[in-house]
Amino acid sequence: MNKAVSDALLQQAGIGADPVETAHALIKQNQLDGAKAILDEVLRRTPGHGVAWFRLGQIHAHRNDYKPAAQAFKRVIALAPEAEEGYVHLGNVYLRNERINQALQTYREGLQRNPASALLHFNLGIALKQGGDRAGAIDSFKTALTYHPSYAQAYFSLGNTYREAELPTEAEEAYRQAVALQPDNADYHANLGAFLVTQKNYAGAAEECLLSLATAPQHPHALRNLSLSLYHLGAYAEGVDVTFRALAVAPGDTMLHYHMGEMLYGLVRTGKAEDARTHAATWLQHFPDHPVAQHMAAAVQGGAVPERAGDEYVRETFDRFSGDFETTLGKLGYRVPEMICGVITEALAGRTGLCAPFLKPVAASLVGVDLSGGMLEKARERKLYDALHQAELGAFLVADKASYDVTVAADVFCYFGDLAPSFQAIAAHGRPQGLFAFTVEAATEPAPQGYRLGATGRYQHDAAYVRGALERAGFGILRFDDTHGREEMGKPVPCYMVLAQRS
Repeated sequence: MNKAVSDALLQQAGIGADPVETAHALIKQNQLDGAKAILDEVLRRTPGHGVAWFRLGQIHAHRNDYKPAAQAFKRVIALAPEAEEGYVHLGNVYLRNERINQALQTYREGLQRNPASALLHFNLGIALKQGGDRAGAIDSFKTALTYHPSYAQAYFSLGNTYREAELPTEAEEAYRQAVALQPDNADYHANLGAFLVTQKNYAGAAEECLLSLATAPQHPHALRNLSLSLYHLGAYAEGVDVTFRALAVAPGDTMLHYHMGEMLYGLVRTGKAEDARTHAATWLQHFPDHPVAQHMAAAVQGGAVPERAGDEYVRETFDRFSGDFETTLGKLGYRVPEMICGVITEALAGRTGLCAPFLKPVAASLVGVDLSGGMLEKARERKLYDALHQAELGAFLVADKASYDVTVAADVFCYFGDLAPSFQAIAAHGRPQGLFAFTVEAATEPAPQGYRLGATGRYQHDAAYVRGALERAGFGILRFDDTHGREEMGKPVPCYMVLAQRS
């Protein structure tokens, strides 16, 4: 070894004469090049130095240099086959590089030498879980805990696996064991809080999130789930404060912006509209370019009403819900498609129609248009449409050359204020005697323009305005029903279900 380099490194690391310990100190300081230079020299002189191979493997693994890391840990195993460390780290290298079968084999070889190693049983469980064997992973985590009963990470991973296996009682018990063993672990409390949200235990979730924040005041997941829990608990004022804190940590988190909109709507519904308007102004001041803030702040503040919701707001709204859209609507008592398709079926009298999936059996061709890529992907999975287009409705109709027997807009016009342009474009694409079925939310408060933007962020329309817009577009009205299509905060939302016919 170069004496000058060696002395300099030794002095820098504050270590005595052992070069491998010097390298270890440099690794801790993230001075990997210097550490590697020392270890290479040690191994040149002493090829059988197991600890030097181990430290060299750590450096390569840190850099994600797969092959040299694996080679180094294989040398460790060859030199010390009874020690668990080589198997643990070699298996981890394989696992990090998605070589699950090799990781499983390595951990199992290690367990043949060290059957009581809690760490190897735990890592085997991680590999089994990643490979899709949840039952095997659960058994491995449990075995790790028999040898190491206070292994908090094993309880945490066991909880995650039970949760994925849809065993909520077992998952909660395992999570609570983890937090009991490490009560200052912010991640454990935040994860338990997130789990309790899925179980609708919002009071318990809020408590766990607060415990997480006591240790890590800017923990993003704890802030997000505390925000969501406070909304469901009806603590809207406190929820606004927490959501502002969360947005300071994660300003681009669209879900948090939706939480803010929900909090402000909650304030309006509970008679604190002035507070909601004040918070909306602050929100928009800090996030003037975010589409959710733009739209929802305008909805809460009132004043000038845009003619329709912005494309980015609509796109983000439905992309957000696309993963569990049907489940979410089911919780709201949503019944718009059934209602619309019922009146269309009655009016068709044997003609072709539209509205997947209800009218697919009698449709010659189904064409869908949506701004949300997520919603379109869901539609593709159902294989009901003959064509799908990602576009804003007005832009699509301008470019489209086709004509249609039936046009359906289920809960579309709650994102449009001025209906005239859309009605006229739909009429232009409708065949003679073609049907047009749609819903709009009914205005329950004065709407001087014929429409208003409610605090929910959805537009509400006056009946006379809707009728006039249809007639001016050349439609005759066949049905105009007062009904409700969904519930909100446990109350039905009034709407108009309309069936019109092109003259």
